[in-house]
Amino acid sequence: MSRPEHTAAANEFYNRRESKKYTESGRVVSIQRTMAARAIELLNLPKGKPLLLLDIGCGSAISSAQLGRSGHVWVGFDISRSMLELARGSRLKSGDVAEADIGQGMPLRAGVFDGAISISAVQWLCVKQTPDQDPARRLKLFFKTLRKCLAFDARAVLQVYPENTDQMDMLATAARNAGFEGGIVVDYPRSMKAKKFYLCLWKFDRMPSRTQAMTSTSDSLLPPTVQFSSGRKKKKGRRKSKIRGRGGELVGRHESKPSSSMKTGGTKGRPNKKRRRKRTL
Repeated sequence: MSRPEHTAAANEFYNRRESKKYTESGRVVSIQRTMAARAIELLNLPKGKPLLLLDIGCGSAISSAQLGRSGHVWVGFDISRSMLELARGSRLKSGDVAEADIGQGMPLRAGVFDGAISISAVQWLCVKQTPDQDPARRLKLFFKTLRKCLAFDARAVLQVYPENTDQMDMLATAARNAGFEGGIVVDYPRSMKAKKFYLCLWKFDRMPSRTQAMTSTSDSLLPPTVQFSSGRKKKKGRRKSKIRGRGGELVGRHESKPSSSMKTGGTKGRPNKKRRRKRTL
């Protein structure tokens, strides 16, 4: 069965017929609500405080309604007009929706959102759907504008269905290059059907405590599968110690010792007899 993103662009695939079918499916609604609740949990928001949250690729606002049930105000973005029409008809008690292509960046004011979620949407950016589209550029614009619109210390949790590990790496790399820190949480990693991927991002310089992933038993917890940081890793290698004179002036560096195959005396750098015999064979 082909994936929807390989069939057509999102605004074309989710026409009126497909949008209605999607929204009226009890199985789809149940899965979307469960994943939205999990994304809100991973945001780790302060309890009892209503916040302004962003729902990226909100569709008919099934996930957005979950934000409202949690006591928050929300704004949703989606590229499908048919989906947004269904959202406006039933689920706008605590938020509002707008039409936008997130691959072209989100025109939002800087630092206004206290958090963001996305359910089953961002993986569409990894696929080239028209000849003029560049997935890497679209991901760059998306993560850049997402980070800009989030408040300091805010988090974003993006639930995605990656086609393969390369696609997951593509998403994580684009997020890291935009300045995010965070990791990938995999729920039910041993299940082919129930496995879910959440890209958890943080907009600050320090790493928070590890978020834990669900397994097939509710009491058992696993650490995130992957973690990354926007900071550069230090290169490993032998450090050269500086040699200073009596007055403290730098007079040279201590280099590594010559190899055993080289003479330590006599002509500098001349190979020993054993080495010379080997070369004649």
